[in-house]
Amino acid sequence: MIWPVEKARQRVAIVKTWDLFPVCQKDPLHIRAIWGKRVPNPLPTKNITFTEAAYRNIADRKQAFENEALRLNWQGYNIYTCFNRIRPDFAGDEHNGLAVKDRDIIARRYILIDFDRDATSQPATDDEIDAVFAVAHRLEHDFFFDKGHDPITVCSGNGVHIYLPVNLPNDKAGKAMCQKVLKALATKYDTEAVKVDTSVYNAARITKVPGTIARKGIEVLDPNDLHDRYYRMASVVK
Repeated sequence: MIWPVEKARQRVAIVKTWDLFPVCQKDPLHIRAIWGKRVPNPLPTKNITFTEAAYRNIADRKQAFENEALRLNWQGYNIYTCFNRIRPDFAGDEHNGLAVKDRDIIARRYILIDFDRDATSQPATDDEIDAVFAVAHRLEHDFFFDKGHDPITVCSGNGVHIYLPVNLPNDKAGKAMCQKVLKALATKYDTEAVKVDTSVYNAARITKVPGTIARKGIEVLDPNDLHDRYYRMASVVK
């Protein structure tokens, strides 16, 4: 059960999605709702797209996205969206269930650097999250702080996402560049317990929506309250 206070906190947090992923007039907004790995009573994946044809006003389109993302999240789904812009002529809508493919992406605006625990079948403990952030902070300093920029960082619930801004075409060369960057980062930053996911290079890659609860495995409470494994809200880190 999600309490009203928690729901209110999620509504405030989900709005930060648009700071990360700005929306242009013709941009479709896409939700992919996926049941959590090893979470009981699974339901089928859902693909829902909010289009300019249905919501010409961008504010209305964002509101429809937020409402449906939170509704499905409260139902038990993990909620994802595309961080690269989707072509305006993408054929998906709120009813036909079409998933965004690489060919539906205009261009690449970010490389997603996904830091996660080596063992990922259960919710993370606070200590495990701290270990992931310790590695992610090294990259933040190398690529952002030391160059006078603020990083774009999200706690994904069980790990850390850092978005590296780029301006790359959605073609074979852009894909190869993303693959190369992720492999190089893994070589530099991987530890025994924390890894850079080198598989997240495709143009239509989806990512957790801030303000939604990330569910994986079964929550486990520690009698000493030291190593609880619990579901967390994905949140933008400032």
